[in-house]
Amino acid sequence: MPADVERIYLQAERNFPIEGNEEAAGTMYRKALDVGLKKIDPEATGMLAVRIKKLAANGKLTADIAVWAGHIKDMGNEAAHEDEPPTRDELSDLRNFTEMVMRYLFSLPALVKARAPDIFN
Repeated sequence: MPADVERIYLQAERNFPIEGNEEAAGTMYRKALDVGLKKIDPEATGMLAVRIKKLAANGKLTADIAVWAGHIKDMGNEAAHEDEPPTRDELSDLRNFTEMVMRYLFSLPALVKARAPDIFN
């Protein structure tokens, strides 16, 4: 994971277990997605929802990952902008979606490249 994405993601992870920090965690999971997608395609500009759709249309996200990314965007927005914080169950869902998207965007490609370096260099 790129250092800036990891920094943001770890802020979410540090806030996740602390009751009362649901909004902080939720907002940072969304920001990790936002910055992570900019790393995948720096040319994709605009609002996060638009970038998710463009990345899916260009084959940089699968349809299912795009749906998950949309959930992260929506749930993170709610954490940042709604009066009520997310429930622990909602935050757990947000965390799980974010972890899976980060694995897809960064961990899996790095593992594939490490297993077959001659193919990708």
